Parts: sequence; C-alpha cells; structure tokens
Amino acid sequence: MIKSSINIFLTIWILSGCYTALAPDGLAIEHEILTANNLAKSFDDAPLIDELIKDINCAASTIIGKKLVLAKDFNSSDTSQILLIPFISNGKIYKSSAYSDVKNRIVLINPSYIRDFTLNNTLNDTISYKPVLELMLLHELGHFILKMSGAFDSLENKPGSIVGEQNYSGTKPEYLTSLKRIELSADSLAIDLVKRKLNSRDYDCFGIAFDIQRIVPGMQFTLSGKRIIERFGDPNIGFLRDPSNDYPNLELRITFMNYFLFPNDSLKKMIDDYIYNRTVAPVHRQELDPRIFQGGEKKLSGN
Repeated sequence: MIKSSINIFLTIWILSGCYTALAPDGLAIEHEILTANNLAKSFDDAPLIDELIKDINCAASTIIGKKLVLAKDFNSSDTSQILLIPFISNGKIYKSSAYSDVKNRIVLINPSYIRDFTLNNTLNDTISYKPVLELMLLHELGHFILKMSGAFDSLENKPGSIVGEQNYSGTKPEYLTSLKRIELSADSLAIDLVKRKLNSRDYDCFGIAFDIQRIVPGMQFTLSGKRIIERFGDPNIGFLRDPSNDYPNLELRITFMNYFLFPNDSLKKMIDDYIYNRTVAPVHRQELDPRIFQGGEKKLSGN
C-alpha cells in the first residue's frame, strides 16, 4: 500500500534524526515517496498543473484551511500546505488516477492515467481533460474535509473463474459499504465546493466551477452509453457492479454528482433504479436461480 510506504518513510526520517524544527525539504520528501513506491515524477502538462493549483486553492482553501503546493514550495512545518505530487508508474503494480494521504498532507496524481481515463469516459478528451483533473483534485480535497484518506478509483477486479466467486447472473447484491460511502461523501463534498463557488458573489476562479458543471452531465451520458453498448443483451443490464469492495461503480458516482449539481426528479428516479437493481433485485433473482439453496430439505432419489 502506498500509504504504508509514506508512513514508513516519515517514521524513518524522524527516527534517524533528520527531522528537525525546520521541516524536510519538499523535493526530498517527493523523491523518497516516489522511490519507495516504484513511481517516477511526471512532468506532463506542468504549466496546466500550475494553473490548476491556483484554481483549486481559490475554490477550496477557505473551506478546508489548506492549500495545494508542489514540492519546490512545500514546507512540511507549514500545516496549511498539502504536497501535490504528479507521478507516473514504473510498473503495473500501482495504477490509479489519484490518492490522498490526509495524515501526512500528501496528494498524488497521475496525469497520463487521467488523460486515458478522460479519453474513455468523456465526449471530448481534449476539452474535458482539464475539468476531469479539477474534479479529481477536488475529490481528493473532499477526503481532507472528511479527514479520511482514499483514492478516486482503483483497479477493476476481474470476476473469479471459480463458480463460487461468480455473481450468478446478478444474484449477489452490491451494497454501499462504509468504505464506498466515504468515496461518495468525498464526491459530494467536491460538488459542494463547486456549488459554493457558483452561488458566491466572489467571481474569482469561476472557471473551475463552470468546467465541472459542464463535464459531469457529459460523463454520465458517456458512461451510461458505454454500459448499454458493452452489455448489450445482458438481462441484468441495469445492475451496476462495483470494481472492488472499497469503491462504488463510477457511473453511479457520476450520477450522484450530477444530481447534486442539478437536482431533478428524473435523476432521482435513475438513482433509485440503480440502487434497487443493485440491492433488491438480486435477492429476488435468488428465488428463481436453481443453483442457490432455497431452504427446503434436498432429498436424494431413491430415499
């Protein structure tokens, strides 16, 4: 886990006597964290990242009392600072768009992965790239408001090949666990920061709010369309499965965000249908699935 590596590094730093009243240099911390996790520093879109930091801080710093800074400006003795580290993976072990370590005030972000993510999940990757970056960074700051670490996404778990691990054609419910609710809460706080800016008389950094207001409905449309195409003919096409036990389905998350931005009955019904198809419908399907023991005593023939 990347979080464990960060904690181990900071512990070693303190125990070795290198941690003094003057905080460790941000560049040194960045180097050690990247090295410990087999990551490399990303220089992709550096001017854009600088611009994003200004906009993100403008929209969120007064709410959370902290601001994002890059390693060259980071001083860990300043508790109002959050170190932002753009990275690329040197291997396939760790692949995620963003990660936040609240305790150590660190956010890692993978621009190249986010660009690929944008290409696959929005209507226009060129125009949409910046708003998606903004949305993911605001989500990570949502974790700081919650004071709970987390990641925007994780690798999708492939269905098991063993019969006992399979989802019996949609008969196993997908529940919103406490960990999944943390991610949804961070999503909602990101949108709350946007709405605060949209409703404010302060017109500074209005662009970030408009960017996200524009991108979220398009992402929902794209994700829904992909599901319909990729799962064409699936009798349980409305069943939104989660990528893991910790992270909720992305389409469900984006639909929630869209509803928070634009509350209306249509989106509410859509979310209600998603939840029903995830939690209630699978239980009903169990009643009809002959592979699931229904409670009656099974008798062997001839006895």
